[in-house]
Amino acid sequence: MSTPASFAFNHHPDTPSVLHFGTKAETLARLKPVLRGASIIDLQYFSVGEWRENRQDLLDRIQAAFKGQRLAVRSSSQSEDGQLQSMAGAYLTCLSVDGSSQEAIESAVEDVIRSYAGDPEDQVLVQPMLPDVAVSGVIMTHDLEHGAPYYVINYDDETGRTDSITSGDGVHKTVLVYRGRDPRYIESDRLLRFLSLAAELESLFGDVPLDIEFGLTRNGELYLFQVRQISVCKSWHPVTERRLSRQLEFIDRFIQERSCPRAGLVGDKTILGVMPDWNPAEIIGTTPRPLAISLYRELVTRDIWRQSRQTMGYRDLAGEELMVVIACHPYIDVRNSFNSFVPADVSDETAGRLVNAWLGRLESQPELHDKVEFEVVQSCMDFTFDERYEAHYKGVLGTKEFQIFRAALTRLTAENVSLKPTGSLACAWDAINLLHRRQEVRGIPGPLTGMSALNHAHRLIDECKQLGSENFSILARHAFIAESLLRSAIDRGVIDPARVALFKRSLHTITSDLMVDYESVVRSEIPREAFMKKYGHLRPGTYDITSLRYDERTDLFTQAQVYQGRQISEHFTLSTQEKQGLDQLLGEAGITTVDGIQLFEYARRAITGREWGKFVFTRNLSDALEVLLQWGEGEGLSRDDLSYLQWDELTALLRDPLLDHIDRYFIGKSEERRSELRTAQALKLGYLLRNVSDMYVIPLSRSIANFIGSGSIEAPVQMLDGRSPSIVNLFGKIACIENADPGFDWIFTKGIKGLITKFGGTNSHMAIRCAEFGLPAAIGCGEQMYKRMSTCGTVLLDCDGKRLRPVYGD
Repeated sequence: MSTPASFAFNHHPDTPSVLHFGTKAETLARLKPVLRGASIIDLQYFSVGEWRENRQDLLDRIQAAFKGQRLAVRSSSQSEDGQLQSMAGAYLTCLSVDGSSQEAIESAVEDVIRSYAGDPEDQVLVQPMLPDVAVSGVIMTHDLEHGAPYYVINYDDETGRTDSITSGDGVHKTVLVYRGRDPRYIESDRLLRFLSLAAELESLFGDVPLDIEFGLTRNGELYLFQVRQISVCKSWHPVTERRLSRQLEFIDRFIQERSCPRAGLVGDKTILGVMPDWNPAEIIGTTPRPLAISLYRELVTRDIWRQSRQTMGYRDLAGEELMVVIACHPYIDVRNSFNSFVPADVSDETAGRLVNAWLGRLESQPELHDKVEFEVVQSCMDFTFDERYEAHYKGVLGTKEFQIFRAALTRLTAENVSLKPTGSLACAWDAINLLHRRQEVRGIPGPLTGMSALNHAHRLIDECKQLGSENFSILARHAFIAESLLRSAIDRGVIDPARVALFKRSLHTITSDLMVDYESVVRSEIPREAFMKKYGHLRPGTYDITSLRYDERTDLFTQAQVYQGRQISEHFTLSTQEKQGLDQLLGEAGITTVDGIQLFEYARRAITGREWGKFVFTRNLSDALEVLLQWGEGEGLSRDDLSYLQWDELTALLRDPLLDHIDRYFIGKSEERRSELRTAQALKLGYLLRNVSDMYVIPLSRSIANFIGSGSIEAPVQMLDGRSPSIVNLFGKIACIENADPGFDWIFTKGIKGLITKFGGTNSHMAIRCAEFGLPAAIGCGEQMYKRMSTCGTVLLDCDGKRLRPVYGD
């Protein structure tokens, strides 16, 4: 490891080349006369033994040194900050102690000593409190988990507290900075000062990995509170830094080339994101295994995504794929996505101006990355179209050009919301129902081996593309159009949000059936086998072969506690006033193919169709994975081995036989990719790559959570993932899941009190589920907030106040 020469710091030619660590207090005392990039607050320290022998002298010395200031009485144990363990936070610190009172100082010192194990050599450190703190934070000079070459700066610039980061209850912001890059990518002078301090400390301590606590006052003075070695560095892989440095060179080149103008596309550049459009972070994860990535590409992002939109009247993007994969990290090419939201009859010139404007809005407001369909692009006519255009894109198009674009969107929307039997919505429903009938006739795939198993899996995926995923994609787009129209009707004041929520609770979806049937099994009203015949294909982690199906879980009906707060309404009818208001809005928008009542019927078919389509098409996918597992067992390949293989290389065996032992060949591939994935997980890439600099300076996402439902709840949290057993006790708890797909619907049978997800938008699967059940939820809260929720015991989820925060002291 070496200190980057790129960050300017203060050199020390007269100081020994390497300072040595002592206790917390000793280290600060050694640094105080030589550190130039920051100040160290005056300090007094003494051992427990000295305190026992000379208590009064020490109290007098403290008061003489600090003259009645508010004090921090801190631990400085011999067991803290060592090479093998840091014991960070293990001992007590007392803040804001009254320095004018010897009783208060004595009490604080005794409290700190009582937190020790009894070693008389342990020390107590006393310093004045730092006033007027603007920023407090912690810098790790390497990523803790893998030792990856990033400065990790976690800071709080809102509360004014010095301990908010280390105590875990501040307002956290985190930025990662790649160590091997020069500072031209860093726009913040404040951040440069923090990094220069870190680099100076590295030079003083001989480039060992460091954990640094600092504070910045409102008048710009930087203070060092503490520095210690990172004790976990012994577990880091020794070549991680070299591997990542080499990979980043190629990724840099790829992003630059990908962002150039491209034939067949409009838009001057691109942005890559994990949450826009077909949000891979929510559906397959941020670093999924190769089989999941390749199946997602096969079923959605290679061509299905654009073919379905072309069917609905959007631009033809022949040959373009939606997803790119960068070192096992799947990203959506947002320029491709935005091109696909422009009506087919809009000129290239107009489309180019729109796409550039949309990209510009996302670039300047990256927090919208999981809300692009509603907050960035205008992909359908709705009742606030003109107001939103004026607010965000005024002047992008000339008057005539705008009218042409508006008319094109109106035609596209009017055609799609039509309930005619030949419309894309009705045809997609028909195709999904045809696939369902075939599945019912076919049943659950029996044991298969060899080429017959592989061929059957291939046919299931091919059928899924033709009848399933493409038509589901159409239904999903219709659901977005429906949601846009409903939201804009609320914004125009024609219908109340509570009425729309009631409408959504009245929808009869496949999950409604699942809940009813689950209760029936629990009551012994229907056999478990009947339930599994209908729902057994569901698996948390739809594309993940290592995730067990419902019919493979023996614990699905254990500790069954159906959520009693479900608010399913059987009927919803528009009032006369609502219908008249909707009719007027539709007329103003130029949508003449439906009236107000028909619009809500369209929304019902679109929203329930999306959920039904997802349920049906994922059965083919799940069955294909099951058959592939049978093939793997016959060839000596485990679930885990198969998860590292790619769909194309497996189906290639049907036409290009492998001239080697299958197990030996593919186990070798799996081992190679396991190693690649481990390296990829150490690579820190942001959720949105707007340009090359986002590879090197990475602010962790502070997404604005999408709150579903109403009211405020406090409850313990329970972390879940795709491998969590169904036996886990969720009753009365808030379930926390990174990315939840239909396979997680079992959680609603366990009496959960609320839901938090890291990824997802207001139209995501779990958002719809929670709206249906009237369940409080925070969907898509982002990396930092999710991490905080995962490490606390109890959470406040306040949907009315749009608040999500830990509740401490439990």
